[in-house]
Amino acid sequence: MFNVQSIVLMVICYVVLPRLTFLPPHIHSLLVSFGPITLTYCVNAFNKSRAASRSIPTRPTPRRVQYALDILLVSAVVCLALSLPHFSPENVFLKTQSRLQIQANVLFSRLALLRPLTEDDEVLRSKFVNTENKLLYMVFGPDTVINCIWCKGRDDYLMYSLAKILKPHILHLVILGLATSSFVGKETSRFRTQATLAGLALMVTEVLHLATYDMSTIKLAKTVQEIDFVHWRVRVYRFLAFAAVDGVFGLVLWLTSTNRWLAKPPPVAERLEMATREAESSVSSMHALGLLLNSINRDQELRNLREVYWRRESQENAEVLQEEEVVAQINQALSRMNVRDVEKQIEGVIDGLLHDLGNLPGSQPQSSEE
Repeated sequence: MFNVQSIVLMVICYVVLPRLTFLPPHIHSLLVSFGPITLTYCVNAFNKSRAASRSIPTRPTPRRVQYALDILLVSAVVCLALSLPHFSPENVFLKTQSRLQIQANVLFSRLALLRPLTEDDEVLRSKFVNTENKLLYMVFGPDTVINCIWCKGRDDYLMYSLAKILKPHILHLVILGLATSSFVGKETSRFRTQATLAGLALMVTEVLHLATYDMSTIKLAKTVQEIDFVHWRVRVYRFLAFAAVDGVFGLVLWLTSTNRWLAKPPPVAERLEMATREAESSVSSMHALGLLLNSINRDQELRNLREVYWRRESQENAEVLQEEEVVAQINQALSRMNVRDVEKQIEGVIDGLLHDLGNLPGSQPQSSEE
């Protein structure tokens, strides 16, 4: 039988995925081949875990988990802010709206009309004598091209920029480690491995992308809009990915810590300890109540006050039940009651009790052996 969820899955698997032709061919083929199976499996696993979690009541967010959520929230907001163009390094080609084939003197003459030239601009002018350095500028950014004095080829520039590439990823791993630390609590430490793998996956993906990027494709660009500014594009995607990972793990931590998803019942030892504490508390309360009743029964004045209270309580209840409005409401409630259903429920309860009593050992007389 079809429902809304199955219809949505069918639309995604057989309508949306085949139309993602802008993706690389091998990725598109994998999505079309294994996407429906993987998506269906993930949805079924989510539904099963959600159904198992419904038997456990929800709870407020623990204080320590709230600290982890605050860390992830601050990290996500900072990453979103850093992805804005205001915080990115200057791109002289984009600032001057110049093509890749422009001569260095003309490029920096245009730049001088917009702002005063600096020493770094002079270094770039001296290195923009060939197209390869311009391509390296597009891929690795201005800081690497300006400051790497010993770099002679692409591999040298990649090795030099590797430290700057890994720095934000390591910082992001530290943030994920703090948010999923065992000091925060067991609610977050259960996802420490997944958080570490996610951070490492982002780091490896960026390094592989820059290491295997084909710079010759940039030469085909004839206008500024067609130029692929790899360094700036990867920078934006990096911080957006950081924010997305922080948001996803924040949502997962909130759902699991409040028993809304993947809820696990407490261990048997913990449940026994809680039951023991509750039993001890109940025994203490009963003992205190017994002492109080004993004190009341021993004192004549307190005993008289108790009798006066219950006598007055019974009189007030009787007066309330004699009021016309109360009687009308009681009659109205009785008129709405289905007597047959009540009788059936009572009969069911009685039959169940009789059946349980009949199953007790020794409830049936044993026939004497002849």
